[in-house]
Amino acid sequence: MAQEATESPKPLLLLSDEEKRVLELHDRLQQLQLEIALLTAQRNYVPSTTTSSSQEGDAIKVAQKELLDSRARYVLRNEAVESVMMANPIMQAVHSGANASPIERDLLPALEQRDAASVTLAKQSTELRALLDELVEVEGRSLRLRRENADLAAEVLRLAGEANRRNNGTGEPWADADPDLAAEIAELEVQVRASRKRWRVVKGTASAVVAGSGVDWARDAELRDIVLDAEDDDI
Repeated sequence: MAQEATESPKPLLLLSDEEKRVLELHDRLQQLQLEIALLTAQRNYVPSTTTSSSQEGDAIKVAQKELLDSRARYVLRNEAVESVMMANPIMQAVHSGANASPIERDLLPALEQRDAASVTLAKQSTELRALLDELVEVEGRSLRLRRENADLAAEVLRLAGEANRRNNGTGEPWADADPDLAAEIAELEVQVRASRKRWRVVKGTASAVVAGSGVDWARDAELRDIVLDAEDDDI
């Protein structure tokens, strides 16, 4: 609370009515250019009535590619124009010092905020990427352990069935009938329990990574299952 009280209020970028009007007209110009391009495309479109379904599918793919290319050119052009328009005011605000105009001096705090936000975003993106990489690694280990558990359990069942067949209904306990097989099954059961324990540790690690990452895992079904899914003792 004390930190919030000491923080200075964010400076507002003061714009004159004419400057606001110029920005509004610029946005409106871009919107009109986009609408004109869409209307032109609709007017020039001539549907074909003789194409087969395969040709129609190919035509749709070509149209989708052309749409993506057009959008890329449109975005690139607008970004290039905006970069050119912003370059000189930014240079004046950052480097001109006392020679900067009042408007350019008002722009400097906003630029500093933008740069600080960019640094914070880059740091958070790096941390998120590291957490996701760690989560992928933990999930891979969990999957390997689940498979190991399943293989060991299947082997125990196979050996138990083999022991019962060797007993052949004599009434003699199979452990007494074949001590070597009983020892092998007992060893496999120990391995199954150890593998289950390792799997629980890995699953708990994955749950902790997701829960502590700051990601909104409650809105993602897969992440929610990792955090909340109950342990399966049958694995």
